[in-house]
Amino acid sequence: MALTEETIAKFIVETSDEDIPPAALKWANLGSFDVVGTMMAGAVSPPGQIMAKFTKEAGGTPETTVVGTGIRTSAVMGALANGSLAHALDYDDMGGKFGHPSCVLLPPLISLAERMHLSGRDVLNAYAMGFEVGSSIGAGCHYNQGEVGFHSTSMFGTMAATAACARLLRLDVEQTIMALGTAGSMPSGLVQNFGTYTKGLHAGLGSRNGVMACLLAKDGWKGATNIFESKVGFLSTYVGKDKYDLETIRNGLGKWFVVDSIIIKKYPCCGSNHSSLDSILGLVNDNNIDFDDIDTLELGQMPYISHVLLYPDPAYGFQGKFSVHYNAATAMLDKHIHIGSYTDEKLNRPEFKEALSKLRVNVMPPWDPNFSAMANSNPITIKLKDGRVFHRDTNRHQMHGTPADPLTEAELLAKFDFNAGLVLSSQDASRARDAWRNLADVEDIGQALEIIAGTGS
Repeated sequence: MALTEETIAKFIVETSDEDIPPAALKWANLGSFDVVGTMMAGAVSPPGQIMAKFTKEAGGTPETTVVGTGIRTSAVMGALANGSLAHALDYDDMGGKFGHPSCVLLPPLISLAERMHLSGRDVLNAYAMGFEVGSSIGAGCHYNQGEVGFHSTSMFGTMAATAACARLLRLDVEQTIMALGTAGSMPSGLVQNFGTYTKGLHAGLGSRNGVMACLLAKDGWKGATNIFESKVGFLSTYVGKDKYDLETIRNGLGKWFVVDSIIIKKYPCCGSNHSSLDSILGLVNDNNIDFDDIDTLELGQMPYISHVLLYPDPAYGFQGKFSVHYNAATAMLDKHIHIGSYTDEKLNRPEFKEALSKLRVNVMPPWDPNFSAMANSNPITIKLKDGRVFHRDTNRHQMHGTPADPLTEAELLAKFDFNAGLVLSSQDASRARDAWRNLADVEDIGQALEIIAGTGS
């Protein structure tokens, strides 16, 4: 077996529960709590309802819960469905080194843990391990998904999910290497599908991949033993030759990337919109600026390969999640952004076109000296018809919801309560909040899942 594969596998297998820092478990619980809420919101969304129908028709041994749907299915199908629900609205967390961690970590773990009657602490330990492996791999790669085209959450997330599931299933070193080798043939997820229902499916596929690869390996399935070090393996193929460093990947293990890296989203859209939205909403609300008073809104320093430039003129409301044009226009008009902001009704109102006409998005070419593939901010300038000018620039790495400026506990609970309230009674939503916010105290994960099972439509 190759050195990198053996190092990763031994880390997964031989790290004791006691070696996982309490801070890592705290952050694992934060991500798990938030993403359970987005699963419930996802369950009643249009893509979530289609996924629920698909899952119900597929059948399968009723061993795990599909959150918010009233459906029980196999662990593999449950991971696919719950992962897709978690990312359906792009309202789940960001962070680590692979995009959206919790939507590919918690769904496969709860799907396996429920059938095995494992505890919340078991799930959190495995989450932390999966986060560490996925982030270590990501940290060792020079990868820009906008240029290469493979969605990092699906790609690196498949490996993170596999590591987490291997830990939960207590695979040995050889089985873990076989699982990672098998998972190396599973990832993909194309950036072109951002802004469609299929982006949420990327997380479902990553979740499913982890469960499938580990269950196969547990029964003796064989995969490559050099999936990372091979010149035709996972890294060379997906990331690109000479764009990764194996030593950096190996040395990353044990840094506990999960600590101080999870960003809890305030808005149900691509995170590349968020700093701009903070600035726009802050300006219009703090200064009582009405839409009719605005002459122009200028948004600067947008990298030409940004995901939120995919749909400058969206064809349907859901595409607005990946359109900085849509988000800026909607923020001007409504002075808020929430789950209901991305509908065809919002898109088709007459004043929306007028809002787009007021917008100036300044896109930076790659030769601009200030160009960065991931800009730290997008300065906002609002000019009013009476001549007044307002300016705000929110740093992406310091905006509200980041570890530098985290949501308050009240804000975190309010987000969960709203999402849970879409599928649960107020009493059950309260019970769900108590169980999932204190997941380490749950003796059997099935007890916590029973509360959020829902009844479907």
